[in-house]
Amino acid sequence: MKLNKAVKSASTATPLVNVVKKSVFAFKMRPEIAPKDLQKGTFVSAINETPESGDDFNRVVVTIELEAMDRNNAHFVVTKDYNIMPSGRGFSAFIEDINAWADAGLTEDDLYAERDYTAMFKGKPMVVQIGHRKSGKEWEAVVEAFHPAGYTGEVER
Repeated sequence: MKLNKAVKSASTATPLVNVVKKSVFAFKMRPEIAPKDLQKGTFVSAINETPESGDDFNRVVVTIELEAMDRNNAHFVVTKDYNIMPSGRGFSAFIEDINAWADAGLTEDDLYAERDYTAMFKGKPMVVQIGHRKSGKEWEAVVEAFHPAGYTGEVER
């Protein structure tokens, strides 16, 4: 028994004709993100996002404006989200971060008292440790640690 094999040229095979024109291309530039490691910045806001149902708060977003600027001379702005659920670590992480740079002496009980953290800390200088991570196909800057203004110590890994 004899088998017939059809031969097809692969798209990656050597061209059968001489190449007349070559294309020139450039990869797209990635969007700029805040530089890694220790960055000086100022506290902008702490916003409590609540669901429409009126349930207990479940997310706090802290916004920081960095001194570092992009190629258009605009300051980088970074945020850190805290999942503030009764069973989550967000309560203690938020308090630890605020106390780390502002030495505010806050406790977890302070989260249950009505207070405006934006008014308390707006414009306060700080140093944040910025890291990079891939989110989907894009890279993003993330806040890894908070430090008081003037901090020049070790970068936490």
